[in-house]
Amino acid sequence: MRQLIERLMARYSLWFKLAFFALLALGLYLGMSPSPPPTAYSWQASGYHAGGIFALTVLSFAAFPHWRWWFRAIFMTLVGAAVELVQSLHPTRSPDWGDIMANSCGLLVGLLLIACYTLLIRRQRPVEG
Repeated sequence: MRQLIERLMARYSLWFKLAFFALLALGLYLGMSPSPPPTAYSWQASGYHAGGIFALTVLSFAAFPHWRWWFRAIFMTLVGAAVELVQSLHPTRSPDWGDIMANSCGLLVGLLLIACYTLLIRRQRPVEG
């Protein structure tokens, strides 16, 4: 199973990288656009933040598996902080600590999922031929 997953990740590495940068560009565009995306519920914006950073974290693992966990955490934190910084400079947007907390939750869940996956893969016994 481990070898199959490694082959698939290597085979689709370019697609994972394209998906990562496309999602990153979409998130940056939405975060820096003059008006925020519409929300029907008060918690929905936090879901956007947590879900976006979670998806970026998992995609970053698929696209760049050689990144260390701490580098991935710092990079994703900086992405979220950059969006909030730009929002503080925009006249129609405002930064929100709740957004930063939602980003942190999405990042934490993504890193935990990656850690569990990595642990399970490493614990598998190699196939003896």
